[in-house]
Amino acid sequence: MNLLDKYEATLKQKTLLEKYEEILKASPPVPDKPTSPSLLERVQKIPMEPVLNENAFIEFANNHRPHQHNSIESTIGDNRKQIIIPTGTGKTRIQIHLHVQDMIEKTKNNLTGVYAIGAHRLLLCTQLMDELQDLCIKCGLPINVLYIGSARHDDKRVYDKYFHQGINYDTFKSTYTTRTDEVKKFYEETKEANRHLIIVSTYHSFDKMACIDAIDICTYDEAHTTTAEDFTDNIKKVMDNIKRNFFFTATRKVYGENDGMNKESFYGDIYGVPPTEMIEAGEIVMPKIHIMMFKDTEQGTISQNNETMLVKTVIEGFTEHKKKLKEESAYPDNIGAKLLVSCKGSEELKTVQDSEIFQKWCTENNVKFFSFSSRYGNYEDFKEEVSRTDVYEDMRDLKDTDDCILLHLDILTEGINLPSITAVMLLRHLNPVKLMQTLGRALRLLNSDRIKLYSGDIIPNEREKYTKPYAYLMLPMHFESLDASSDDMKRMIKEIVNTYGLPTEEFLPPDIFKRNTIKRDKPEDGRKTKKDFPLLHVIEDIVAENFTKSLPDDKQEKYDHLVGLLKGESNDA
Repeated sequence: MNLLDKYEATLKQKTLLEKYEEILKASPPVPDKPTSPSLLERVQKIPMEPVLNENAFIEFANNHRPHQHNSIESTIGDNRKQIIIPTGTGKTRIQIHLHVQDMIEKTKNNLTGVYAIGAHRLLLCTQLMDELQDLCIKCGLPINVLYIGSARHDDKRVYDKYFHQGINYDTFKSTYTTRTDEVKKFYEETKEANRHLIIVSTYHSFDKMACIDAIDICTYDEAHTTTAEDFTDNIKKVMDNIKRNFFFTATRKVYGENDGMNKESFYGDIYGVPPTEMIEAGEIVMPKIHIMMFKDTEQGTISQNNETMLVKTVIEGFTEHKKKLKEESAYPDNIGAKLLVSCKGSEELKTVQDSEIFQKWCTENNVKFFSFSSRYGNYEDFKEEVSRTDVYEDMRDLKDTDDCILLHLDILTEGINLPSITAVMLLRHLNPVKLMQTLGRALRLLNSDRIKLYSGDIIPNEREKYTKPYAYLMLPMHFESLDASSDDMKRMIKEIVNTYGLPTEEFLPPDIFKRNTIKRDKPEDGRKTKKDFPLLHVIEDIVAENFTKSLPDDKQEKYDHLVGLLKGESNDA
């Protein structure tokens, strides 16, 4: 044994002794009972190798919701599948099940396997790995973990958390790299140690796995991002070595009839659950659109470069939202307002963040603040933090009752689990995929509501009994890019209404039908209606389009149907 090996062995021994001392302090022997087990005897009870605990997996699986069971069953006998379910309904849980179930079967037969998880962001990779690793260790599965990407991972946290389950320097190893030779070496070392290898890779570095000749299962998170050409090319370099591929997303991205995720030869066929079904089942909350109209901006629109109005929009928007949330919550004291603001660009984000007025307002009103920008860094309560992971952990530790504002561009849009976001505010127009992904951050049930729903204390349509009854989408109409009359805004609103089945009547003024029967004396009355109710013309378009789509294709049948409606002969009248 060389000097370096002796030094490392000494460190390991020292670490173990420190742990043993912790155990002794945590449960000191009772003085009056000399027969209490000695320190050595108690240490010997700690397993030095993982012991398979299949019951932990059974308990995990027994807590699946029906749509999760159905998603898992759809993969049986299938080596390629798209699983399309809304944000907040447990895509990560399904992925974990597929990996761990296969690991357990192999472990029972004294076999090992290789399991990969792909994602487009390092932060998302870490989040996915933490949840998978937790269940693997609870199940006593022998694993090593390989991160393919530039993010460092603190092994000490793993050893500290799972020491009592036999996880230490000798029973678990992890590393990170972007070098193919190091990927190959770690794979061979893991195989030699008779452990399963879990690989977490960004799509940017996915091709580094091509050196591994057999990967049992790969799950692709936020799979719509894999349609990017460079990501697709990286995946193709590895796919022939992967036995089973499962693509997960809430928002399929397609191009034409046979491109994007329509390419079944690459992505497989589809198992999908529509958002309307998940709302009806109570698995996610229903979106609610909240239009913001500032009185002092009636004479025109403003741009995102106006610092005063940017700060005013965020502050007054948060204040309006908090008031509405408290009014509609069954337990207003049990929930705080958490507003996720989607900025137009880094400069706009920095403008709000650096505002002395905004900083003073947050401090005086006890509103937590987070911001994420690849250009300007990560901030918590207006202080820059080097580690994005640390900021993310602090953000996840927020209480349900905390008030918080989070500013971002795209970093928090996809995949990242956020703490009970109650509203999303848009300072820009978003394409359909980003719109649904961003809104999805607020669709998750509050944990307390989920517990009541699953126990039967509340039922899905009893919104008046929920602590968090809705996911609010705040649209400040005074910004030029969010003008309700613009085609882009119309498309966004139509997408939300049609995707989530929102009742269009909630957007109509209460006396709309009465107003239509009144003879208008002045031409400007029509413009006033449009100004007072900016969504009215959009909803009219949606109703008209849906009506047109419901008509028969045959011209004669269409004519007969319309005549029947005029005569009051149709049930649709």
